[in-house]
Amino acid sequence: MNIFKTFYISFLIFGFVSCNPNSKSDDNQTLALLALAIPQNVTLDFEALANGQNLVTGSNITADGRTVQFRDFRLYISEVKLIKADGSTADVTLSTDNVWQSNGVALVDLETTRTTETNSKVTGTAPMGSYTGVQYTVGVPESINHLDSTNQKSPLNIGLMYWSWTGGYKHANIEFTYDGTNWTSLHLGSTTCSGAPNYGNCTKKFRASIQLSGQLNAGSQKISLDVDKLLNGHTYGAMGMCMPGDASAACQPLIRAFGLNESNGAADGTYTQRIFSLK
Repeated sequence: MNIFKTFYISFLIFGFVSCNPNSKSDDNQTLALLALAIPQNVTLDFEALANGQNLVTGSNITADGRTVQFRDFRLYISEVKLIKADGSTADVTLSTDNVWQSNGVALVDLETTRTTETNSKVTGTAPMGSYTGVQYTVGVPESINHLDSTNQKSPLNIGLMYWSWTGGYKHANIEFTYDGTNWTSLHLGSTTCSGAPNYGNCTKKFRASIQLSGQLNAGSQKISLDVDKLLNGHTYGAMGMCMPGDASAACQPLIRAFGLNESNGAADGTYTQRIFSLK
């Protein structure tokens, strides 16, 4: 339906341009409206690289010079924007398939251990234009973070991506082991939430705000996540669970890798994300 609507609007505008006897200056404004009426497709294709190779879960791999095995590697992506040379942004309207994308949120699933299906792409549309960068949030927006996951369309209905104890989603779920026995679970999600059982107000957000600049192909842009840099500085401690708010030395490097302050959960510039890049 949207495609037919776009063609219909384009037909009307082209007809107006060709029939309007006014000056050509009016045509420039009309053509500008046409550019807004015809959106361009946006595809962000995420990959996770360990030692320069595509991440494989369920098997021993080398990352940060160590042998490691991952069993989960999933993250929600939302609030996607394209960045222009002057610093202004254009919103990307995410498509809805109720499988990998719904409610303006996409699930990037790079594991084959918890589930057999994978998804690396975030898709949508944005106004036509020239762009030099992209920004997005790793996480579910606060406005829908406390939905009842049992009543939602996929991908917001996945039990392993939800915290019952805070009534909210895990913005990222990354689990790995160095020895095959003791697992580290990096679960990023909003904490210090009040108003049980519906919650709704979390003072520590733990949503990573990522901004990448460089040569951008909005229609097919690869975004790499460097697993080596994620693990850099991390050592397995007594506590394997790395939930936000845990200020132990074992968890700090993992949380800071996303550009998040482990104390207040903010992407406040205290730390610069080190794992995402355009490719």
